[in-house]
Amino acid sequence: MAAAKRMTKAQIIGELSEKTGLTKREVGAVFEGLKDVIKRELGKRSQWNEREKEGKVVAKYKDFVIPDLVKLKLTEVPARKNVKVRNPGTGEETLKSFPKSTKLRAAPVKKLKDLMV
Repeated sequence: MAAAKRMTKAQIIGELSEKTGLTKREVGAVFEGLKDVIKRELGKRSQWNEREKEGKVVAKYKDFVIPDLVKLKLTEVPARKNVKVRNPGTGEETLKSFPKSTKLRAAPVKKLKDLMV
């Protein structure tokens, strides 16, 4: 059983152009505008939201929702020092430090899930 090929950007723009009556150039401009809005909302200059637990900040995050489609969430993961890790090959336990990082997650919203099921 061969895997189905996913649509290319040009194919998506062409199909949206046919369905909406906009030109391909206008649909492309909509995608560029959406990309700019996402960059502004999740970029370096935007504000971090803080999640607190018992008066202490546990996580910092930024989120952006494309209505009826997807929710993008950027989470700042704090640095961890001297974490005990185990080598699965030898079973040896060592201490390791992990630097601060950011993770981007995309999750479908309920309306999109309902369309797929």
